[in-house]
Amino acid sequence: MPWRITMGDGHGAIRVLHVDNDSSVAELTATFLERENDRFDVETATDVSAGLASLADTDVDCIVSDYEMPGRNGIDFLEAVRDDDPDFPFILYTGTGSESVASDAISAGVTDYLQKDHGTGQYAVLANRIENAVDAYRSQQLLSERTRRLETLIRNLPGMVYRCGNEPDWPMETVEGEVESLTGYSAQALEYREVNWGSDVIHPDDQAEMWEAIQDSLSATNSFEVMYRIVTADGTTKWVLERGRGLYADDGSLEALEG
Repeated sequence: MPWRITMGDGHGAIRVLHVDNDSSVAELTATFLERENDRFDVETATDVSAGLASLADTDVDCIVSDYEMPGRNGIDFLEAVRDDDPDFPFILYTGTGSESVASDAISAGVTDYLQKDHGTGQYAVLANRIENAVDAYRSQQLLSERTRRLETLIRNLPGMVYRCGNEPDWPMETVEGEVESLTGYSAQALEYREVNWGSDVIHPDDQAEMWEAIQDSLSATNSFEVMYRIVTADGTTKWVLERGRGLYADDGSLEALEG
């Protein structure tokens, strides 16, 4: 990664890099932005090269860039950033407004596009756009990180995890983990209902008892722990320990089981 991009919490400081070839405009904008929102810390640069150099040395949460600058323009700057991160907050804030520039910015993946205006009201609008863009990006990054950690956990579990309907066949909505090594069946076969957990996998002598045990536990504690036999695809009988809980809708109805 050619520069450092931060991922703070949703309420922390926001470090903004504002690039504008007119240093007085850049400094004025920085002053007003910091007045508008005390989360902001704004650094300025006067061209794309200086902006990229600043990114290499500074933690940044959002870039605000003019379009017309000496050498490379704002779209060139945006494309350089997108080569590293396709979603990083980048706002084109320019006095050169045209359909062509807007179209190029959208094609290059700009986060937002805002034309400069007269008066101080424009800074409130810009500050709002920056805050929204950064908070949305941080939320997405946190979600991606949590998903990555969950997938790592699932890959290392000695067994499988699932989400299924609370019906005697236990229709599987999602199944992950060591599904095939445990059962002999693929996760896809279970999710597509080519194989039914209740009638095809659970041992015939344990099916009714398992259903009753889970229903009794859900009624009492909303969770369950059961031990029963399964029959794998090649006919092998195995004992499994299953723990799970019920997931309920706002109206109190049971939507699914996870375990």
